[in-house]
Amino acid sequence: MTYSHRKAEQTDGQAVYKLYCLVMRGYISKIWRWNEQWQKDDFTANFDHNNIMLVYNNHELIGYSHVENRSTQLYIRMIVIHPKHQQKGIGSKLLKSVIMSGKEQSKSIGLQVFKINDKAKEFYVRHGFTVRGETTTSYILIHS
Repeated sequence: MTYSHRKAEQTDGQAVYKLYCLVMRGYISKIWRWNEQWQKDDFTANFDHNNIMLVYNNHELIGYSHVENRSTQLYIRMIVIHPKHQQKGIGSKLLKSVIMSGKEQSKSIGLQVFKINDKAKEFYVRHGFTVRGETTTSYILIHS
């Protein structure tokens, strides 16, 4: 398979939201119940194409990372990979890019992962993240 990546543009919002829903709806539904209007509003409020890297297989959007550059930390809002393309190293490649950026900027990297998403937690731990705290629904992980 041929993968390519590029920075997101403002016009990519709808395609990114569609992939977000496909991957995240099950987790969010189990924790809070899915509220389509709330999800759309929250996604729109937080969509910043300048902080999003898209991954394509041919012309199909199959993944993305959304990373906020905060004063002392890079914060991973989301790494999403289409279920058919998981376990192929795409998420690892996106994450390694964030880790490299963190080192270059002398910043730690933080994120939260749902407690019910064991696969994601294991993924981040495998890449050097440690659990540093928790909320009622998520683990807080840091890579420094």
